[in-house]
Amino acid sequence: MLFGENKKLTAFDYNKMIGIGINMGNALEAPFEGAWGVVIKDEYFKIIKEKGFDSVRIPIRWSAHILDKPPYTIEKDFLERVKHVVDKALENDLVVIINCHHFEELYENPEKYGEVLLEIWKQVSDFFKNYSDKLYFEIYNEPANNLTPEKWNDLYPKVLKEIRKTNPTRIVIVDVPHWGNYNYINQLKLVNDPYLIVSFHYYEPFNFTHQGAEWINPRLPVGVKWSAKSYEIEQIKSHFEYVNSFSKKYNVPIFLGEFGAYSKADMDSRIKWTKAVSQIAREFGFSICYWEFCSGFGLYNKITNTWNEGLLNAVFGK
Repeated sequence: MLFGENKKLTAFDYNKMIGIGINMGNALEAPFEGAWGVVIKDEYFKIIKEKGFDSVRIPIRWSAHILDKPPYTIEKDFLERVKHVVDKALENDLVVIINCHHFEELYENPEKYGEVLLEIWKQVSDFFKNYSDKLYFEIYNEPANNLTPEKWNDLYPKVLKEIRKTNPTRIVIVDVPHWGNYNYINQLKLVNDPYLIVSFHYYEPFNFTHQGAEWINPRLPVGVKWSAKSYEIEQIKSHFEYVNSFSKKYNVPIFLGEFGAYSKADMDSRIKWTKAVSQIAREFGFSICYWEFCSGFGLYNKITNTWNEGLLNAVFGK
């Protein structure tokens, strides 16, 4: 049976199909593609599929490619570029997640820019409405700052309602408030929709995963190790159990949409941490998506066209 032919598939079934994924980070969510050193090549999706990945998440900065006044029309060339990337991923039999990423203005002024998010999704959902159900929509990456949990709980159902006009049964992913932090999952108010998946991101302990990261101010000191000691493992389990209790309470599947440790950490620690997070998340039945393919957290070296096999195996829990 082809994917999507069985209309009895549940959100849990679709979540399983995300399986183990990878984020195509630092490309289409940069101010322009290539600005952060990554341009998505068609062959990347074949390379990713051949390594056993089930899905790709494609972060997109739509807000950098729209008119600055109503109806906030998306630039045709950019929409076609996104279409091309989505098509290439689907051609390689990958589940594809597209989101709205780095819409900075929405963080600062949700009252004003919430309407813009609505208009973006009105266009995107209409454009992709006839695509296979292997394409999933994620409303907004990591709501935070002035986009408080209360304001997020008010905004995302409006966007979902707009998406449902053209995509009544497509999977839609809703992020946990406060940067997708596991600890805030109970502040997300779920609307009644059978095709929702809830997403959180995991970068704990932050002083390990983001040590030396240039965009963190003040910069975190380098040299923090992670050794897979029993208390470190138990900490991950307790955090994921907290998320899982939400899943059970509301009968909603969970997607770990981002996790990774920055390249300034030592490789042995990165491998141990990544393996532990992957294994534990999948034990709870979460789908997972590593951050990211070929940049500062990356598994793949785009210069030498080689994988970091140790880190790659860790993503698969090996």
